[in-house]
Amino acid sequence: MANIIKNRTPAQMGFRMPAEWERQDAIWLQWPGTHPSAIIDDDLLYQMKMEKTWMLMSWALHQHVQVCILINNETQRDHVSRSMEYFGFDMNNIKFHITKLVDVWHRDTGPIFLTDDNGNIAATDWNFNGWGTYPEWGEAEGHIAKTVAEIIDVAVFTAPLITEGGAIEVNGSGTLMATRSSIINNNRNPGLSQEQIEQGLRAYLGVSHFIWLSGAPAEICEQVLGDGTDYHVDIAARFVGKNKVLYAWTDDHKDPRYPYLTTHLEELEAATNESGEPLTLIPLHLPAGGVYAIGGRHDPALDSGSHFTDASYLNYLITNDIILIPAFGNANDVLAQRVLAKCFPDRKIIPIPVVSLTAEGGAIHCVTQQQPTIANQG
Repeated sequence: MANIIKNRTPAQMGFRMPAEWERQDAIWLQWPGTHPSAIIDDDLLYQMKMEKTWMLMSWALHQHVQVCILINNETQRDHVSRSMEYFGFDMNNIKFHITKLVDVWHRDTGPIFLTDDNGNIAATDWNFNGWGTYPEWGEAEGHIAKTVAEIIDVAVFTAPLITEGGAIEVNGSGTLMATRSSIINNNRNPGLSQEQIEQGLRAYLGVSHFIWLSGAPAEICEQVLGDGTDYHVDIAARFVGKNKVLYAWTDDHKDPRYPYLTTHLEELEAATNESGEPLTLIPLHLPAGGVYAIGGRHDPALDSGSHFTDASYLNYLITNDIILIPAFGNANDVLAQRVLAKCFPDRKIIPIPVVSLTAEGGAIHCVTQQQPTIANQG
């Protein structure tokens, strides 16, 4: 059973959420595929489409960090393990853990990890409720944050509000960036004011300063933009330093995201970090002409809208010596890789094809979660 801390907050105990570029011990994934609850149909087809992406991510990751994979059952574990062995994976760097899963979005269902100055880590549980859209998914996967904490034997704190990991971006020194539409929203936190939400984020992530971007209305996100998260910040803007931010941009006024991107840019230009320093802003252009889904989508809410996707190069993952960046077979792929390489010249940029994944409303960052290094374990 997970060690749940109830009488103190993480901030009171000296914990904070580290920046993603800080050293890590593991990356967590949820493997796509069959599950016992049958909340979603056609899981085998879904797994066929997604498994290539998961294999490519795992191959790149496992050479630099341990890869911890949540998986539905023994049959699926044996299948994936045999495939990895066939392709020459070092299985010492792959760990499987069987548990109940519905889908793949571990950034949102899993814990957000914290560290303290003594090199300890702790987990936080943010009461996943299916993005306010799929309460049955929230019920089925609401255990995952505590399950992971129990697997690695760390304390877990349950936050007094609802959000997801993809909705949170920090610079590691006190500033948190998020969109209002994905947190200050009645489908997550009914009746809570911005002040009350900020109080919870301070107490459970150890932050002190906030940058709020507007995001977009739910009906626009799902029906027009191909996004089921109410515009998570990890497709809008990302820290690449204490006061340096990459932001999603396009010069195409016909792109349906353009009006929201211009609002975000204005908000970033007016913002500062926790020290009062203005932000250095670097545009990361979106895929030229947009990226469109092929055929039906697994997510019912997205399938009822346009075929446009929320494709963004910002949905990358930083871990140790590498960065995995989405690739769409688009003219801007290489340009985005060059921008990210300039921000992190000491890391190798590895493109991962993600068109089928992005059709479901996310990319690499959405399906991964980093576990910080425990300093006293060497």
